Amino acid sequence: MKPSIHDTVGTPDGGGAVKIRHHQLHGSQALSLPSGPSDSVHVVASSGRGTRLQVPSGWVSVTAILHGELELSSNDTPWLLPSRHVQVWLEGGLRHHSRCHARWMCITAPLQTWRQAHPGPLPGSALIPRQEPCPHALARPIVHLTRTRWFPTDADTPEVADAFMQLHDALIEQQQALQGELERCSGRTAARRHQTLLRLLKVQHLIRCNVDDRLDLSRLAAIANYSPTHLIRVYREVFGETPSEYAIRLRQQRAWELVQGTGLSVCEIAESLGFESESAFCRAFKHAFGCTTSEARRRQGAGPLQTARPPSCADAASADQRAPALAP
Repeated sequence: MKPSIHDTVGTPDGGGAVKIRHHQLHGSQALSLPSGPSDSVHVVASSGRGTRLQVPSGWVSVTAILHGELELSSNDTPWLLPSRHVQVWLEGGLRHHSRCHARWMCITAPLQTWRQAHPGPLPGSALIPRQEPCPHALARPIVHLTRTRWFPTDADTPEVADAFMQLHDALIEQQQALQGELERCSGRTAARRHQTLLRLLKVQHLIRCNVDDRLDLSRLAAIANYSPTHLIRVYREVFGETPSEYAIRLRQQRAWELVQGTGLSVCEIAESLGFESESAFCRAFKHAFGCTTSEARRRQGAGPLQTARPPSCADAASADQRAPALAP
């Protein structure tokens, strides 16, 4: 691994200086950042296959992938970050592993260091962990920060400070889209509403990481520290659907992608999605999309039929009484 390069950056508004430590990973190289306080923001740029990064618990991370696919995991729960997406992560250790050829970057530091680097109105504690498509306005400062190692230190300092402010502004703009969800959360104060949303996002994240498995509602409720009934009500108020409806919608999308986008046999797809038999999957698929698997493959390249719309709030009361809906 190439040695790290340090730059000291003063924020444009006169805030304290922030140390920038760059790391470059190639091939099967690995980096484990030390836990505990740090006065540096670590900027990791990776390319190739097999690179790994371990971020300590309690750090705030912004991970973006430009090409390929990146496996992320926390608390033994893995998930994939697809190309041109960004993951904001706040709690729990975060592991990165590029099992295939990929180009990705991560900007990470303890919360207090982020507050020094981002002196504006959005403290790190107000960020919302989310995986989303990475807009150009956010990708630009991330990429710029990874490239600062090529500039002389004297000329680099104002450029890096400016890139941090651009990153700060882009994060604010991206998080603004989530204000509607925050406003629908219960709680008398902004801090309590934020905490409610974080609890619900833990549930949503676990469902998304286990699309091919059925999760017990009691387990999801325990993760959010709610009763099952209260979780269903609060989740629906914020996201417009229940946890079960969200899981069904993801499974429908997954089934359509496997049928249209892979060469797997229908039997293999049915088994991977947990169905007892191929015929049970085919019946559920026909009910969800209004066409057979063979018809779906013939119209390869087209999106799911209109009948495969996500369940709405109006459907909530009858969700459990409907036909298979791709739930084994």
